[in-house]
Amino acid sequence: MNSFSVSIKGVLESDGKLLLRKNERQEFELLGGHLEKDDLSPEQRLVTEFLEESGISVEVGAAREPWLYEIGTKDVLIVPFVCRATAIPKRLFDMDGGTLHWVAPESLSGLPMPQGYKDTILGITPRTSVSSFPVGGNANMPAAQGGYHVKVCVKQGPEVLACSPLKARCSPRDIARTMLGKHEKDARLTFQLSVVDQEQRTVTLFWERDACPPKKESRP
Repeated sequence: MNSFSVSIKGVLESDGKLLLRKNERQEFELLGGHLEKDDLSPEQRLVTEFLEESGISVEVGAAREPWLYEIGTKDVLIVPFVCRATAIPKRLFDMDGGTLHWVAPESLSGLPMPQGYKDTILGITPRTSVSSFPVGGNANMPAAQGGYHVKVCVKQGPEVLACSPLKARCSPRDIARTMLGKHEKDARLTFQLSVVDQEQRTVTLFWERDACPPKKESRP
């Protein structure tokens, strides 16, 4: 079974602008960081990262759909949430060495930013993104925390229909779609939630399969 790094990210908007970080790869990204073995929850990791990367105190809200970010030879599962600021200091400071920017949503399209982040911000189905940055090529680049096994599950109501491990270089949604089979290619999948088991080092992603509408009877 493949093992993945898991990075928890937050969408934060204040006064009509989004908070973004420009990182060591000179790409814009959402604030957040890698899930670590001592974290009680993804939400706790995100609260900690916002404080360290900006000084902003946040409350973590609804989850948005995870997606796979291919950085060089590494696969990182991005698990995003919507956040709300409870306290914003007058001066922001990123302890990890990046630069912070308040960006108007209409400016997103022109930024050097992985498409998956843009999709997450817009609230649409995120696409797998690729960065050609050579892993290990920058001494200041933080090391990824690997070791999480990721499972993709499709359910309908309380019933789990199918589960499968996430594979390298594969979109989680594509795995869920494949499990439904060709005969259900028109069925709608809605992301529900991510469940992290730190003891077992697993992340389970749940999609809900909407019931297919009844077929219309053909008239003679």
